[in-house]
Amino acid sequence: MDFTPRTQQILEILLGGKGPVSKQEIADNLGVSKRTIQREFGFLENDIKKYGLRLVNRKGKGIVIAGELQNIEKLRREIEQNSGVEAAGREERRRHLLFELLRDREPRKLFYYSEMLGVSETTVANDMEALGEWFSRNNLEVIRRPGYGVVLGGSEGDYREAMRRFIHESEWQKSEKRNNGGNAKKSRNAEEAVTDILLNAADSGIYSLLNNDILTRVYSVLTNMDEPMLHQLADNAMTGLAIHIAIAIDRVRKGAVLEADEKGLEDLASWEGYDLAARILRRMEEEFEITIPGVELSYILLHLRGSKIAYSGTAGDKKSGDDFVMRQMRGMDEEKLLDMIDEMIEIFNPSISYELKCDEDFVRGLLVHLRPVIVRLFNHMNIFNPILNDIREEYPDVFRRCALAAKVIERETHEVVHDEEIGFLAMHFGAAEERILERQKAARRVVIGVICASGFGVARLMLTKLSNHLGEKATFRAYGKDEITPGVIEDTDFFVSTLNLDSLGIDCVRVSPLITASDLSQIEYRIKGYGQVRRRRQDTNFVRQMDEVGVIAGDLSSLIRKYRHYEIAPNVSFRELLRVLSMQVTDSLAAAAKVISAVTERERLNSQIFPELGFCLLHCRTDAVQETVFVSCSPRGSERFSDAGLKEIRAAVLMLMPVDDHRNIHSEVLGRISSAFIKNEAFLKAIQKGQEAAVRTELTHELRTFFSEYVEKI
Repeated sequence: MDFTPRTQQILEILLGGKGPVSKQEIADNLGVSKRTIQREFGFLENDIKKYGLRLVNRKGKGIVIAGELQNIEKLRREIEQNSGVEAAGREERRRHLLFELLRDREPRKLFYYSEMLGVSETTVANDMEALGEWFSRNNLEVIRRPGYGVVLGGSEGDYREAMRRFIHESEWQKSEKRNNGGNAKKSRNAEEAVTDILLNAADSGIYSLLNNDILTRVYSVLTNMDEPMLHQLADNAMTGLAIHIAIAIDRVRKGAVLEADEKGLEDLASWEGYDLAARILRRMEEEFEITIPGVELSYILLHLRGSKIAYSGTAGDKKSGDDFVMRQMRGMDEEKLLDMIDEMIEIFNPSISYELKCDEDFVRGLLVHLRPVIVRLFNHMNIFNPILNDIREEYPDVFRRCALAAKVIERETHEVVHDEEIGFLAMHFGAAEERILERQKAARRVVIGVICASGFGVARLMLTKLSNHLGEKATFRAYGKDEITPGVIEDTDFFVSTLNLDSLGIDCVRVSPLITASDLSQIEYRIKGYGQVRRRRQDTNFVRQMDEVGVIAGDLSSLIRKYRHYEIAPNVSFRELLRVLSMQVTDSLAAAAKVISAVTERERLNSQIFPELGFCLLHCRTDAVQETVFVSCSPRGSERFSDAGLKEIRAAVLMLMPVDDHRNIHSEVLGRISSAFIKNEAFLKAIQKGQEAAVRTELTHELRTFFSEYVEKI
């Protein structure tokens, strides 16, 4: 077969069509004039005669290839076999042309590129037109003027960004070729990525764009700087920063200066990263013995702000940079981004949108990711995604749905979200979707009852530990021994307790209060068995639920309003400590005596002092009080109680439950407070330090969360 590239393209159109195609349609498809197509048809007529075929012009409709079906298929096969080779050659030629346009910003005639590439001037012109989309991504354009020649037009900042993008793409393509040949591994970190770029430069001519010596020295300076933020940059961000600075230094040496107001940055010193960028520039000036214009600082700042940072800072990290960041994000604060995320989730997969929105890790991770995305879009900064093709091929549906979700970003920013950014979004959305779908396929959550004498003391501490280890596999509920009614048994798969409950006739795993590894193994074995058996869900009574909400609200309100912290002599005994607290929460000596007796009896059954946690949990159910009680105490003027009976603990709490018809509700509420001693470190520390206001704040947070969760389950 001996077809020119143009005639081969025409044949592909004619063979791929379902009917006649006009010359104008072919011209529009190839981006050339109709006259050019008419000239090509003069040669094409003779070329296909060798295959026993001819061109037939159907008046008013267009042209078709006519002849025996087997001859048409033979031509089609040869075209297909040759198209791959031609496409590869065309791609390589266009990359070379792209490189030359970036390398040399002097006007050149088409003839110059025609001689260099060994093709016609028409082919060069077509290639330049095909590269237009690549350049437009960086706000550049190929300017062609008769008698003047061809030159790349655009700002210095956009030109540099295009250079950086081309280097990244070229480096990755070279790495892919080496990997496919089995001669090398993909870069694992920033240092190896820089090495790969230098190796690539040696055999691709990129040295003309990126001076090897400059890049090596820039990377060395960055890695030797004792700057935590630099070390926390993701590997590809560190590589990108090194390339960015290397290009800037090379351009400054050549006298190319950035426009001072190009990015519209003001008051850069208000951002915390300003000092870091300034230190980087000073070190580069010392290394290369040049003066770098101050405007380069703004681009360093933008690069850092638009980079993927492998850490999440504290609240203090943001305060000095909020104004700068908000200017770059043009008013898109966290609330706005969260609204966008909600809408993106609904578009991505409405069937699991609720689960996605409740996935805090996913939402927070996406929020952190979107900030630099917005900055990059507003400042027309490219990001290189080395696994974009892999994502498209392996997860086409996820990529497609993320592309639809990205329309939300485009609508709000009025900027195009390119495939590289969509690929990174697909990684976030795809991973979260996979987690949720896996959970949905898993066995049902088993309901486990944790039993102790009261239901809100030791049982709650055990429940917290079990939840930490097995929380995704089971739902845990705490009960007192005398709360195990037929209804509770019916609603529970099996029970866990430190007590011997054989007399109750229930399936119960007896465990140590500390929950050993052996205990966990027994419980997990039960969970696997019960998880495969469907359990009938009990209907609930709405009126009863509303009554429970009223009781819970009363408990929560009373606990928060009446909470107090007391200071007691550090040498007090266990019984004296209990007497002091009991007197504070009852209205008579007789009532206090009842509390002391009940708590002391509980202590005989199972110790309520936890030296490893530094506090004791005194609790019981008693008719000495009419409502739930929670108070705390700590040693006056000392960090620990000195009495041997208190085992040098730092604080004590007293929780009391009234004897009424709402035992389960009181137990749930006080149980939540017991759990907080383990889960909420700030809560326990505030109690130990005697900080009453801080304790009330944490208590309010815990009980508000409890109430929200309870209402949501109704």
